[in-house]
Amino acid sequence: MDSKRDIVLAFLKTRGHATLGEIAAHLEVSKQGALRHLEALEEAGLATVSSAEAAGRGRPEHVYKLTAAASEHFPDGHRELTAELVDFMTQQQLRDFFARRAARLEAEYAPRLAGLDFEARVRELARLATEHGHMAEVVEVADGGLAIRHCNCPIQDVAARTGLPCINEQQMYERLLGTDIARTTWMAESADDCTYVIKESEKRVG
Repeated sequence: MDSKRDIVLAFLKTRGHATLGEIAAHLEVSKQGALRHLEALEEAGLATVSSAEAAGRGRPEHVYKLTAAASEHFPDGHRELTAELVDFMTQQQLRDFFARRAARLEAEYAPRLAGLDFEARVRELARLATEHGHMAEVVEVADGGLAIRHCNCPIQDVAARTGLPCINEQQMYERLLGTDIARTTWMAESADDCTYVIKESEKRVG
């Protein structure tokens, strides 16, 4: 699969669904150019298309979204290893393992957030999470605050069975941003994403 189709997959994974025009704009190509990639994804069984009423006047728009088979094309390289950890490590060993993992990530992230203003830290944190397979984005919530959405989880099976990676990740975000974080959706509960709402976006760390 070429890079443009990978970009389409990632865009649809993050957005949930998108029109042909939105996908073309994201790729910075014509609709015809975007359609070529989408048709290839349909033929591969990775995307489906349906019609939706246009926002204004005009003909119904084609809306694309991913199939269940597309999940195999996103990062999950740690899944087999971490599944074995759950089976062969005690609960205390698992707690220690994921605590150390969070500490290692925090030590990696902290210098890259240093010197940034609050919103820039949030956006950089989402970018760093994406580097580690979470396909994260920053979104605004109803009260004008910010949230980080993880649209993929490389260790979803283990996260669902233990909850430990998620707990440590949430606490790490709180320390890095110096504010409270609330997880409002969770992929382990059949949501499309894990959403971490930043409760006090006006708070600053020194």
